[in-house]
Amino acid sequence: MNKHHPQAVYLVDGARTPFSHHLRQDSKSTPAYSKLDLAVSTAQALFLKQPFTASQLDDLVIASSTANPIKDLAQQLAQRLQCQPALIPHTFSSGENCGIQALQYAHQQIAFQQKSLILLGGVEMSTAKPVALNPSLSEWIREWQTTKGLTNKLNVLNQLHTRDFHKNSTGNTETDHYFLHKEKAEKTANYLSISAEAMAEYVKLSQRRLKYAQRNKQLKNIIPLFYPNGSSLHRDEDIINTDPESLQQTIITGNPPTGIITKASVSQATDGACLLLLVNQEMLDKYELSPLAVLSEPNWDNNDNAIESLLSANTCQASEIDYWEWDETSAAEVLALEKKPQFASIEAFQSLNNVNIDGGSLALGSPNTANKFRCILQLATILQREKAHKGICHFSFANGQSSALLLQSNQKGEK
Repeated sequence: MNKHHPQAVYLVDGARTPFSHHLRQDSKSTPAYSKLDLAVSTAQALFLKQPFTASQLDDLVIASSTANPIKDLAQQLAQRLQCQPALIPHTFSSGENCGIQALQYAHQQIAFQQKSLILLGGVEMSTAKPVALNPSLSEWIREWQTTKGLTNKLNVLNQLHTRDFHKNSTGNTETDHYFLHKEKAEKTANYLSISAEAMAEYVKLSQRRLKYAQRNKQLKNIIPLFYPNGSSLHRDEDIINTDPESLQQTIITGNPPTGIITKASVSQATDGACLLLLVNQEMLDKYELSPLAVLSEPNWDNNDNAIESLLSANTCQASEIDYWEWDETSAAEVLALEKKPQFASIEAFQSLNNVNIDGGSLALGSPNTANKFRCILQLATILQREKAHKGICHFSFANGQSSALLLQSNQKGEK
């Protein structure tokens, strides 16, 4: 095949951990899982189902919004999986959109015949960072501890200044985009007159859909995690409190602040890992694989036009899309779809009947890169389950960019 004519990129399988706030430990002092543990556990479970081993991989692509340890993690993962010694993992980090960048890289490597079999993954683990101490704060603490008497202690307390605290140098990378999405959600809700009550109803809808999918065992590809104390985690932890009072408790953000959105109406950071296996036609034939879906190359746009340009690039109409998986950054973002002119012709966004039918990020949390790949894996599973043919994943970022990806199932009508 000529390199000017890209070949198809197939998603053949995937696996993920449950999403939770507390995957790392089963007690206050015992760290049960690290990022590497999550990646290894997920990868090993994934390869157990394959007719090949990790030694057949010709690339390993790992993304995480935490910059520092990701290269070491990818190298250690390659060693633990016993990949071929010549394999040099590729990593993407330090950005909300690094997961889609990793996907685009992996897609291009297969589409233009550079690679045949790629393991693509995202791993996230939130960290509780203590306040970093500078010399002046350390000196103040020593003085406070040695001072006797209430009056003297009050005098010392009055000497404490906010300049004595400085931010942990690695403390902002992981959480900035979650805060920015809160500001964006509040502006969207205020501009389009989306009420807190409407957002609360959407959060509850997302939760109901997740619970239904869990109850009916529709969420496939989740590997259980086992802890040293004998406990285990087999499904996503419900992180949103949906009692009416909590859903109505607004938070103040934005400029100017309006107090419209609630904490529950914006996706929250959680821990988790998700890995995907991407192959070309040669690998499908060699191992007689049955793919979940064909993936288009991710489409990017600086506004909300990623879907339109994706449909145009793939000569497809919105009416042909069976299901949508929208990376829910906030309830306001999803409810705004029916009010935006560019989405007015898309019936699914008026009823939301075909959007996030198994629940979304507002119900199960969002471990950034892992959640991006979860959206893709979940949509591929939905297409298979519902005997549907086409679906779109959409991702929006706090910097104003958006990205969209077309999935096509080649098993329409076979089930």
